[in-house]
Amino acid sequence: MTPEEAVAAVEATLDPATTRVDRVRARQDAASYLLVVLDISRGRGDGGPVPNGPRLVDKMSGTVTRLPVGEAVRRAETMSLVWP
Repeated sequence: MTPEEAVAAVEATLDPATTRVDRVRARQDAASYLLVVLDISRGRGDGGPVPNGPRLVDKMSGTVTRLPVGEAVRRAETMSLVWP
């Protein structure tokens, strides 16, 4: 799986009108990509939650998993940047 395929896998789970993947913060290790989803809506009119936050994408299966922020920060410390 390429980094762009990982981004596409995450984007497939999002509402593109209110969120986007932050490619600058993307990280990787041998098994997975760590991507950050950002809220770009400037606040939802209905006051509901937005699906932002970190996502882990398995390089072999393409499975997208939502991570708690603390776990994502710990993982990011051991991963290298995807795009310089």
